[in-house]
Amino acid sequence: MPPKRKRSASDSSDEESFGRQILPVANLPADFEGTPEDGMQYLFTVRRDARHLPHVTRVANPYEIPERLPPPPSDNLPAVHPALPSPEWRTSFETHYKNFRKNFAQPTIHVYNPAQSQNDGRKLIPDLKERDLWWAFLSGRPAAEWDIPKKPKGQNARNFQRGMRAFADDPEVQVPFIGSSRSEALVPRPMYDDPEVRAQPPTPSGTPAPIERPAPDHSIEETPIYKPREPTPSLLRLVDQRMALHLLMYFTHWTNLHMQPEKLCRVTQTHARWIFVLLSRVDDYISADDMHLLRNLARAYLALLKDLTRSTERLAADDINPGSCWLIISTVVGIWGQRDLWMDAEEMIRCSI
Repeated sequence: MPPKRKRSASDSSDEESFGRQILPVANLPADFEGTPEDGMQYLFTVRRDARHLPHVTRVANPYEIPERLPPPPSDNLPAVHPALPSPEWRTSFETHYKNFRKNFAQPTIHVYNPAQSQNDGRKLIPDLKERDLWWAFLSGRPAAEWDIPKKPKGQNARNFQRGMRAFADDPEVQVPFIGSSRSEALVPRPMYDDPEVRAQPPTPSGTPAPIERPAPDHSIEETPIYKPREPTPSLLRLVDQRMALHLLMYFTHWTNLHMQPEKLCRVTQTHARWIFVLLSRVDDYISADDMHLLRNLARAYLALLKDLTRSTERLAADDINPGSCWLIISTVVGIWGQRDLWMDAEEMIRCSI
């Protein structure tokens, strides 16, 4: 293969643009307007006219659709409602939330691990599919209400029932009474052994008069108030992505119940904090079914935000507020790229005014 010819300094930019000159070209003035008399003069006019033509030309597309500009905003409906988070805030929030997820995922040493220190067989959290027990756990109720032992199944259940019947149905088995000694425990104490009974005079029939005791007043019993459990790092380390998505599905259900007139479930600020940190346990790339679950969560809080906007009732200190709803919605939209939900949020805000 012959070597390529090197480009010399005499090669002009015009020759490089329109091809290297091979045939002879006439040397005529630039304002030549006459009729070419030979091929050299014709090539001169062709090259001169080519310098004034564009390098790229475009043919009109007969099927082209003209670009439609968005309609101008109406006076009654502003383009961006002030209740919506601004684009600058959304960008800043996404950056900070991603950093929060990275910091929590970093391995650390000398950290208290409850799973290693718990050796007495008790549960630290309810089972995954126990939705009602999870509600009791999050509400701060004692372990006796959510750490319920499972009933035995199959042969173990029959042996368990047979053993319980031996104590309940066997007439030869005597249940001892509580007393000071073993002999006293087997015999119930008579009523007249009570000092208060002996102090009263006997009745004509010879039996002691019954003691008049005041009836217990159940109206003064107060319902215990439990402090909700907060999402501490030690508890969150027991939650993986599968459990986090399952719990987020529970929160969607509880939020829908919260919006019903009966208020079967009351969603609070503590629940909002649980949702916020549970979303940090979900990976960036998830399946379509899991994405559908997160979209349902965001839509549930869009509906709750609409109710809070229209409601005239005064919220309690621990009730979920619109700011927490926006944080949950912004997390789902920004971290997993569900930008179309912003249009639903804007439409919801405009319809609520």
